Amino acid sequence: MTAVSQLYALQQVDLSLEASRNARDEAEALIGNTDELEQAREEAVVRKEELEAAEKAFRERENEADDLAQKIEPLEKKLYQGTILNPKELDDLQKDIDSLKRRRSQLDDQAIEAMDALEEAQRTQKEAQERLDEMEKDHQAGQTVLHGRIATLETEIAELQSERDEEAADVEPSLLELYDRIAAIRQNKAVAKVEGGACQGCRLSLPSSLIQRARGGSNIVQCSSCERILLVN
Repeated sequence: MTAVSQLYALQQVDLSLEASRNARDEAEALIGNTDELEQAREEAVVRKEELEAAEKAFRERENEADDLAQKIEPLEKKLYQGTILNPKELDDLQKDIDSLKRRRSQLDDQAIEAMDALEEAQRTQKEAQERLDEMEKDHQAGQTVLHGRIATLETEIAELQSERDEEAADVEPSLLELYDRIAAIRQNKAVAKVEGGACQGCRLSLPSSLIQRARGGSNIVQCSSCERILLVN
């Protein structure tokens, strides 16, 4: 294998290594909660708080109505027992009972409204929780897949790095230094094939004399434009 062929083989490993690292980084960026999941959690909390408030309001209306019922019952007994003979006192008692019953009627109406609000709160809370549960389930499944993907990529990266070290060890140090310098500024593409009389790195035509010198791969010849090492098959 010629020196240029060695460098080209090293470049293929480096590109695979870069692709695996990028894929791992992208997978790692997806680990954790999504904005959509966080919003669903916040929504579930809000709906739960609304449900608790609706339950409290309904209980309060019921308790107030029960309290009034307990007040009305003894007054009605007193009214119909016949122990009160004073007309004015009877009239005042009847007015008190009527007032309490009007208030009881208002509370009954409010209790019905509170019940409707409670049922609506129960419905929306249930929907929000079911949506969250489904998203949590999907998210967990996705996270499991991502962790598996990352583990696979870490194994690939370790194997490629080992292969890279072996490939680099066979390259003459000064050539490896040249390769690394060019790769650092050319997105890991330090070696470019020559096809149709042009460098496939920068796509510019090359002088025939330059191509001739690079032919065979025994000489290290660089593109006069992008400085990549030329490989002529």
